[in-house]
This record gives sequence, C-alpha cells and structure tokens, in this order.
Amino acid sequence: MLIKTLASALLLTGSLFALSIDEVLDKMEENENANTSKATMTMTVIDGGGRETVSELISYSADKGDKGLMEYTAPARIKGMKILTLNDGDDIWYFSARTGRVRKIASNQKNHSVNNSDFSYEDMSSSDRREDYNSKLLADKAIDGTDCFTVEMKPNKNDISYSRIVYYVDKSNFLPVEGHYYDEEGELWKRLFMKNPSKTGKYWIAETIEMHNVQKGSKTIMKTGKIEYDIDLKPDLFSERILKR
Repeated sequence: MLIKTLASALLLTGSLFALSIDEVLDKMEENENANTSKATMTMTVIDGGGRETVSELISYSADKGDKGLMEYTAPARIKGMKILTLNDGDDIWYFSARTGRVRKIASNQKNHSVNNSDFSYEDMSSSDRREDYNSKLLADKAIDGTDCFTVEMKPNKNDISYSRIVYYVDKSNFLPVEGHYYDEEGELWKRLFMKNPSKTGKYWIAETIEMHNVQKGSKTIMKTGKIEYDIDLKPDLFSERILKR
C-alpha cells in the first residue's frame, strides 16, 4: 500500500510540474523581452580555412525586441555600418557608411550573411515565435549534463529560411543551450551554442554565442561585454533617418 501511495504521489507531482509548449515559450521570452537593452559586443568570424576577422558593435533593442539597431564601431573599414530591424524583424534596413546609402533588405535576402558572418539577417533579428512558427515539445534531453526541454519549431511562413529549428532549453533558467537549424532539404545547416550563462537583473543571458555553419565549416563567435536593460533610449534611435547620422 505504501509503495502504491508513493508511486501515485510521484505521478501527481510530475503532472503538476509538467509544462506545456506555451508555458516553455513564455519562460524563454521572459529572458528576451526586456523593454529596452544596450550591449557592447565583439564578433569573431572564423572561416573554413581558419582565418579570423574581428569586429566590434553596439546593439540596441526596444519594445521587447520589436525594434533593434546594430552599429559597428570597429574596424575602421566598416565603422558606422548599421542594421535596423522593425516589426519583429519583418522589416530590415542596412546602412553602409562607406557608400552613405541605405537599402531595405528584401524578404528573399534575409538569409544573406551579416558582415560575412555565419549569422543571417534573419538570425540577427527578433521573430514572433507564436506567429511565425508552429512549435511543440519533443522528448527531454540532457546536453552536456544539463537537463533540457526540446522545442521543435517549424515555420508557417514562406519567407523563413529554415525548414525546422530545434532548441534545447535549460530547465533551470529557460535559456537555450543549443539550437539546430535545418535547410530546405531537411539537412542540418547550422548549430547554435549559447555558453557562459549569467543573470543581469532579472534576465538570463549567454555571454558567449557561437553559430557554426556545419555545411561550410565556418563559425562565428559573439561575446557580450557590458549590457544594460530597461534603460531610457530615444524613440528616434529606431528610425530610417537615424541610420545616416
């Protein structure tokens, strides 16, 4: 009788703590949806031959990621280059300080590389997971000893580059530790690694983010320096006219 009682209690406890896909996505978004943010970052691109290119940038966001701006500050050849994203990444503009021209990124160009990195414009911009993807939970998995939810996302829009994305989400802080991105043929295209988690205020972040292009043999490493959340940012920072300033 005691064994049966304990077994029933364990089953009940498990059911109470089981989360739905919407609850997992809610928890993930709590880390991502600061009202505003500002971060300094270093980007290191390592091509298939092992050659490295390093650049520095400042990243801004507002309205819980709906608006974003990245401005490159080094090296000199790309200093002043800016990328503006609005409407959760549906609209993207690129400004070249070298030419002084602004151009809007077409939908069919969002899979193009940003500054020769392994991140595309689509990767760099925020997206509405609920609107753009159909998501579900797969079997839990341990990644390097970390107990993770497995979140599978399949796009429901034609202008998304990936046929499938799978995130492995740390159950303790709801921060993805790894992501797999698949191409239109269903082959693994990129692997995302989120390392060195830390908590700033109420938000968990990965201090180091790596995107590996398994098909090209290249990778890009993004390291966050100083980051600030929920700070005052001027609204016109996220406008087309600010790009040329």
